[in-house]
Amino acid sequence: MLTFRNVLALGVFIFGTTFLWLTPSFVGKSATGAVWAVAQALAMAAILGFTVAAWGIFKAAGWWEPVLVVSALVGMASIIPYWIGIQSVTGAVDSAAIENVVGHVAGAAVVIAVLLIHPAEHWVVGRL
Repeated sequence: MLTFRNVLALGVFIFGTTFLWLTPSFVGKSATGAVWAVAQALAMAAILGFTVAAWGIFKAAGWWEPVLVVSALVGMASIIPYWIGIQSVTGAVDSAAIENVVGHVAGAAVVIAVLLIHPAEHWVVGRL
């Protein structure tokens, strides 16, 4: 059934999976070291959090909002070591890395804003 709840849950899940792009596996070059380990750990934590939040939305659980906010914050935190690591691997930052960072910052900011600004949060929750 195509409901607002299901579409929101699917959108949250799909956006969460895009944090895989911040892992060393997607860099395409040898990305090793502590910075990449931190980037991967934070990105995986964000993916897990978005997945759990999507499940909470789908099951109409009451705890999905704080999980989603924390997941977005963890996702934003994963951008910092990614940015540092990508500069050390490539020597410069290319347009794909900039698009990756901007897209994830914007997406996580929208998630946080929608859930922390009361009228927006009320609108979303009211349609579930």
